[in-house]
Parts: sequence; C-alpha cells; structure tokens
Amino acid sequence: MDYKVYHMTNVLESDLSASTVKSEAFICFNTHEDRSFNAFQSFTERSKISDVMILSFMSDYSNLPLYFHVHDIQVINFSLEKDLNCDMIPCLKAINEYIKGKEVINIDISCMPVPFLAQILHFLFEYHSDKPIKIYYTEPSHYTLHSLFDYSAFGGEITLETIKGFEGETSQFGNIKRVLFYLMGFEKEYLDRLIPQEVPPDEIAPINGFPSYFPKYKDISLINEGTDFREEDIEIIYAESNNPFDVYNAITALEDKFKDCHIDIIPAGTKPMALGACLYALKNVNNTRCRVIFPIPSDYKPKQSHGCGKMWEYCL
Repeated sequence: MDYKVYHMTNVLESDLSASTVKSEAFICFNTHEDRSFNAFQSFTERSKISDVMILSFMSDYSNLPLYFHVHDIQVINFSLEKDLNCDMIPCLKAINEYIKGKEVINIDISCMPVPFLAQILHFLFEYHSDKPIKIYYTEPSHYTLHSLFDYSAFGGEITLETIKGFEGETSQFGNIKRVLFYLMGFEKEYLDRLIPQEVPPDEIAPINGFPSYFPKYKDISLINEGTDFREEDIEIIYAESNNPFDVYNAITALEDKFKDCHIDIIPAGTKPMALGACLYALKNVNNTRCRVIFPIPSDYKPKQSHGCGKMWEYCL
C-alpha cells in the first residue's frame, strides 16, 4: 500500500476553498447525537454533492433533518444490527456499490462505532487505495456523564473480540511476549475487564489522550481506571486526543521498545485516537505480529454526548 503524507485541518477555523472534484461520496453514521450530521452540512457548503450514504442502527429514519429535503439530496440508507460484532460484508458491498465512479471518499466517524470504522477503512485501503479518503470528526460539546466521574457508553456484559481483518496472531509461541497498547477511554473501572484472558499481555503500554477535548477528561480517564500505573512502574504515553497522526506516531515510536513482542491494540479512547490505531494496524495488516481487539458490549448506548464542538478534517 502506498502511504501518503497525512494532514488535519480545523474546519471551523479554516477558510476551506470550494471543492473542484466532480463526484464525491459521503458516508456517515446516524445516531441521536447532535453531531451526527454536523460534518455533512458543513461539507455541502463548499462541495456539490447529490447523495449521501447513511449507516444506522435504526430502521426508522424519521429523525433525518429537513436539510436533506431542502437541498434535494438523495439519501441511501443502510441499517446495521445493534451488535458491534455483526457481519459487515453486506454493508461493505453496499458501500462498494455506492462509491463506484466517485473520485473522493468522505467519511464522518463522529458517531461511528470503532469496529465498523476499522472494517470500512480496511476494505477501502484494500480495494480502493487509488481514491483519496477524507475523514471528518466533530467533537462533542460535552459527554453524557451520570456524575462527575461516571461515564458509561457500554452497558451489560463486555466481551473482548478481535476486529475482523485485524486478527494478527492470537496464540503465543515459544518465548514470544505480548504487549498491550491500551488507548485509554474513561469508562469506569475498565482495564480489568479488557485484559485479554486467552493470551494475557506480558506488558501494558497505556496511551492517554492529552491534550484532551476538555482538561478534566485526561484526569477522569486515569481516575476511572482504578489502576495506579506509576505504582506499578508502567509509563503512561500521551498523544493528542483529536490527532490520529500523533497517536500513529506514538505507537510507531514504541516499536523499538517492544520489537520482540506481539502487539495487541485496544482503541478504547476517542474516535480520532482509534483512527490513528487503525492506520497503524493497516500498515501492519499482513503482519501477524499485530492485532486489534475491542470491547463488545451487550448493550451499546447510541447517545453518548450533547452538542457540537470543533470539527476536524483528516486527509489520508
């Protein structure tokens, strides 16, 4: 795969020129969050686009804004099971059909579950690597906290599953060690539920989002883990929570330190951090040394935030 130079832009603070591309695809994920269609509406202000593909857990699309009707935009709906481990092949086939003849692929990951994001990127990098990909992400105004330190996006039982396409090597051979690159979220008391049991890691490299969207979230993620990494002499690595390329570089910088280890990655942090982990895994997708695993909940909560904050464009 031919890797290009990446760059990111704060859409709201930049004077982006109108697109001269004749045919662009736009894929987004619909939830009840305020930011579901924020990027698309901004995108249409500078690009002529006639259609949009909306993925959703919901079979009822009555919550779509009038914006689509006013601008005469064709909406292509695709409903997914409310199961983060569901079969994505029908969805990928629908995406493949939608992007035929399109010159640029735009994806809004603001509300897209990480396992879906990872598999879509894997498919596009494998079969449509000739097309530029632009990723959009809108930060929330604030997350839905039940109390100061109580945030929960996942409910019910949690099982660790390997994301399809990123299986790597699941068994341990001889003296080969495993390291867990843990991109920290701020679920309460999370880490003890995320240690892979079939092949537990020999070492853990926690990566925390800093600077975070809001100052308190870096601390909430540490407090809620219930683990004192410093007491256990575990170094915490920091990467910008809204910068996937900083995360990619942080993981790459750890390669020498753990060159004799197989790698497990748990992208439980922000979506941009998860994107950075996916980009790293895609670079190593044919390398059995690296796999990506994700906590699959029995109950996925579709509304995890309120409002819209900064909006980013990541060019891959």
